Amino acid sequence: MGSTIRSVIVANVIGMVYFGAIMGVAIGLVNVNAQVSPNFAWFPVTNTIIVVIGAWLAQKYWKIGFEPAGDVPWVKVYIVGVCLTALGIATALVQGKFTGYTRATELLELEVSGGFAVTYAIYMSVFAAVLAEITFRGVIQARMEKVLSVWPVVIIIGIINVLAHRWGPEITLNWLGLFVTLAGWTYLRWLSRSLWPPLILHTLTNLLVALGLWNAGPLVHADVKMSSIIGIAGVGLVSLVISVVVVRSMQSSAQTS
Repeated sequence: MGSTIRSVIVANVIGMVYFGAIMGVAIGLVNVNAQVSPNFAWFPVTNTIIVVIGAWLAQKYWKIGFEPAGDVPWVKVYIVGVCLTALGIATALVQGKFTGYTRATELLELEVSGGFAVTYAIYMSVFAAVLAEITFRGVIQARMEKVLSVWPVVIIIGIINVLAHRWGPEITLNWLGLFVTLAGWTYLRWLSRSLWPPLILHTLTNLLVALGLWNAGPLVHADVKMSSIIGIAGVGLVSLVISVVVVRSMQSSAQTS
């Protein structure tokens, strides 16, 4: 038990140091860019290079899940992934309705051009998703799975990933939606034996949310009609049922093969 706890702590410490170092450098480059050339955003190039190098090093030394996963029913995996993502989003919307949460674009608090601002809002949302997957479902989960079964891993990483989000009053308003979404992607990483499915889904989710918020403005959850919330909750429940059915079919196929 003692060695397991130490392994879990070490995995999370390594992961958080990794995340903090890369995110710190990335934010630093954004600030330098804003001060040196506020009308031209070049930071996406440098930050992309940094995260690619970081991912390559993590894969080389820790085998975080970019390697081929072998005989995996990818269609079923992505069906489960989409359904778990829908469940997480539905949970977030329902929770936000009752807590008064407002989802808004994260703006750069510096004097920059409009093009720079929109680049920051959209690119950094995608960057954060990629780095989070490399860190939590990659660096941390790959190490934790060596000493723990799937459900403790899902719960612990889900909690740590929620706690790693930027803290403020809003974290108490959307923690459940965050946890369900992040725990779902952690389970998907285990199910697929690959980092690619959660990384792709997290990246697409953040990209679509960032684009939607930039174009349509903040989403005030309290303003969503109750009839819509009921429908959204229904979609979440149906998504959960589909996920369970597909996972069981995958398990049955694995046992008979």
